[in-house]
Amino acid sequence: MRKKSKTNPLVTHLTIAIAALAMLWLSTEDKDILVLGNSLILVYIVYALASRFVLGKKKSKHTQK
Repeated sequence: MRKKSKTNPLVTHLTIAIAALAMLWLSTEDKDILVLGNSLILVYIVYALASRFVLGKKKSKHTQK
């Protein structure tokens, strides 16, 4: 059996994104790279939210049957 995780995977994704943003903002002086990095991290956050949303939809469909 698989042990149930105590942390929400979405919290883990958001923590990684926040840490990546902090490292990016502290280490980058070029504005173009900062904009590109922020955009990539935003895409990562949207992907994490969408994957949790889709997973929730699949679970709700299986429980309705």
